[in-house]
This record gives sequence, C-alpha cells and structure tokens, in this order.
Amino acid sequence: MSPPKTAGTRNKADIVAVIGASGTGKSSYIKGELLKKFPRLLVWSPLEETDDYAGFSSGVVVRGKISELVAQVQTGTKAIVYVPTGDAAAVKLQFDRFCRIAWEMEPATKLLVEELSGVTMPSWSPPAWRKLSTAGRHRGLTIIGVAQRPANIDKDFMGNCTEVRCYRVNYDNDAKVMADVLRLQTAYAPGATGKTVAKKGMDQLRELPNFHFFHKNPDLSVRRGINKSL
Repeated sequence: MSPPKTAGTRNKADIVAVIGASGTGKSSYIKGELLKKFPRLLVWSPLEETDDYAGFSSGVVVRGKISELVAQVQTGTKAIVYVPTGDAAAVKLQFDRFCRIAWEMEPATKLLVEELSGVTMPSWSPPAWRKLSTAGRHRGLTIIGVAQRPANIDKDFMGNCTEVRCYRVNYDNDAKVMADVLRLQTAYAPGATGKTVAKKGMDQLRELPNFHFFHKNPDLSVRRGINKSL
C-alpha cells in the first residue's frame, strides 16, 4: 500500500484517551459519540465477543490473520474489526503489525484500540504504536485509545492526547495517574456533619458513579459530566 497524501503538520491533532473501570460508561461514550460518524474505521478489539464493534458498525471481523486484514484494507472495507489471537507474545506482534497497517490508512480513518494495557507498558510500546501516538496527525488519523488501568499503559500516548475522558478508576495508582493527567484540584464540599470536607483529585476519581466522568478538553480545561444515553 502506498501512503496517501496528507496535509502533514497542517492537520489538527485528534488523539483521545478513554479511561475507566469495566462498566463505568466507556462503551456508551465511544459508540454514542466518538463513533457516530466515520468515513472509515479500524478497530483493535480483544474482547469483541462482548464489545461487538462489528455489530455496531456493520463491520467485517478479522481474527488473527494479518494477511486477511491487509486484504480488507486494500478492498476498501469501510469498517474492519481485528480480533487478536494466541498468547501474549503473539498478540503484541499482531498489534505492532496492526499499527503498521493503520499508519498506511487514508486520511480521515478512525482508529480505535481497546485494552491498551495488554499491548503497552508505561515505559514501552511497539514502535508502530509509538509512531501513531506521536505523529498520527501527520497522517490525518483520529486515534482513540481505551484502558481500564491507566497506570499500566504507555506514557507517550497519554502525553500526546488532545482529549482525555476519565470515568471511575478503582485503584490508587490509577487514580493518582489520572488526577495528574487531568490536573484535578482539591474540591471542598459539605460533609455528612455539615463540616467542609476536602477531597483530593484521586479521591474524586475513585468515587465517581457509573457514567459520570471528568473530561479534559483540547484547550486544557476540565469539565465534569454524565454520559448521554445511546
């Protein structure tokens, strides 16, 4: 595949992180807002049996075979859902190849990667994913990365995000990471006894009800909200 021409550095960066424990609202945001429209869609979906991105997007599922993924890209399939197979080492190799293919996709493609903690680490990620995270805007791609455990994913991706949406996280180290990413300030509110109670950013993240979130905007402002219904 020959790389398509793009606007290069004139492209607007569009890299979104969606973070939160299982069942907190990530899928309703992704399907209800981020994927409402897409000229072309490429999905890495390790848990496709339950996530069902193929059903949502009327897409084609490719299981494990990189050659079949290439064929679907070359024939112009609008929505492709790739499901990795094999052990951890095989999955990481497939992810690197998946990302190499994504780099060659035409501009305006939306790239969604689920379960980032399974294929990256805080101080390491496959070279092709790192290239997408740091230079994806040169290709005109929209990149959406999803994780339940943000403390376990690569810092390059998080550091290059233009938007971050965070739902409840259940572990202190994840809450600390996201409080720092979002730059959440200590909040003061009346407690049960009427006295003012201070809650650090990480505590606010640990206590979010399902479907409630903090969202960091491209201008670095942060808002709190509740998901729209699908």
